[in-house]
Amino acid sequence: MAKEAASKEDGFCPPERLHGSPSEETCRKPGPMKRNKVMVRVPATSANLGPGFDAIGMAVDIWNEITVERADKFSVSASGEGESLIPCEVSETGESKNLLLRALRKAFEFAGETPMPPVKVFTRNMVPVCSGFGSSSSAIVGGLIAGLVLAGKELKVREDQPGCGSATDLVDGLDPEELLHLATDMEGHPDNVAPAIYGGIQLSVQMQEDLDFCQSAAVMSRRIPHPASMRLVAYVPSEKARLGHGLDKTEEMRGMLKDMIPRKDAVANIQRTALLIDALHRGDFTSLRFATRDRLHQPIRGERAFPHFEAMVKSAIQAGAHGAFLSGAGPTVMAICSGQAGEVFTQRSSERQGGGGGGGGGAGA
Repeated sequence: MAKEAASKEDGFCPPERLHGSPSEETCRKPGPMKRNKVMVRVPATSANLGPGFDAIGMAVDIWNEITVERADKFSVSASGEGESLIPCEVSETGESKNLLLRALRKAFEFAGETPMPPVKVFTRNMVPVCSGFGSSSSAIVGGLIAGLVLAGKELKVREDQPGCGSATDLVDGLDPEELLHLATDMEGHPDNVAPAIYGGIQLSVQMQEDLDFCQSAAVMSRRIPHPASMRLVAYVPSEKARLGHGLDKTEEMRGMLKDMIPRKDAVANIQRTALLIDALHRGDFTSLRFATRDRLHQPIRGERAFPHFEAMVKSAIQAGAHGAFLSGAGPTVMAICSGQAGEVFTQRSSERQGGGGGGGGGAGA
């Protein structure tokens, strides 16, 4: 999950009770103070997990580090993965194509600090760009959190004390999850930003006015339990191969998908998505081979854009992986294995043998 840190002098105000008339709530507390500098770490994410298109995503143990500091003028600099590809041009008023800076602006506007104050931004990137690891979502979530912390704005996640300074529900019966709504508004889909915010594996659902009898579009997330011994192995193509479809390939990848879905394909995905959630919840690694397959996006994108996909999935299974899937919109292929830090008793014997399957760097969910 995203994490933030600040120096001691930029700390929050201590909570205190406010005494008023008996009818007033007494559990309110003053909001956090504004800060001058903050550092935020945001994990990579893998969305569209198997059949969970636009619904299931997981956080991956690869992190971007974002430092934002109030300054006399705007500046953006980056190091690490894709540093030459990240737009660092910024106007005197903070206008920029940089996604992180746009998220910062949205955060300051939400907090009521307008115009956005000049800031100095530095990013240390470990998440590969254009890879299916949610580098855009990392920028969005990191920018939002950094801006909110600098502005001293605290958001509501759970409606744990209704009527006690809590946020207004968008839909009756749902938790506010205000940061998730802000991030989804920028990203468009919650399955990448939810695990970047909360960590773990997240199921995200977008409410629909005509289906859910609600007046506002809202988003909800739920953590999916998974085995502690679950490990990931990623095949990440070279930067040249990843950039073959441009820096922003999302719309192109979506344009490949069918507008009309045959009933049998829809049923197949419903079945596999239910099996995936059940297998993760119960630690049933054996079923993941079938639970990570789908009909809606992986085979189409594999056929039209990523010819390595099916070959890599078969190689991963033959090498002992429990299942494999296309990460995000591709081209990274992720394999699910078991047994961390040498816990051989939780591994299958085929995982401990020198199989012929190839893989990239490992990462924990």
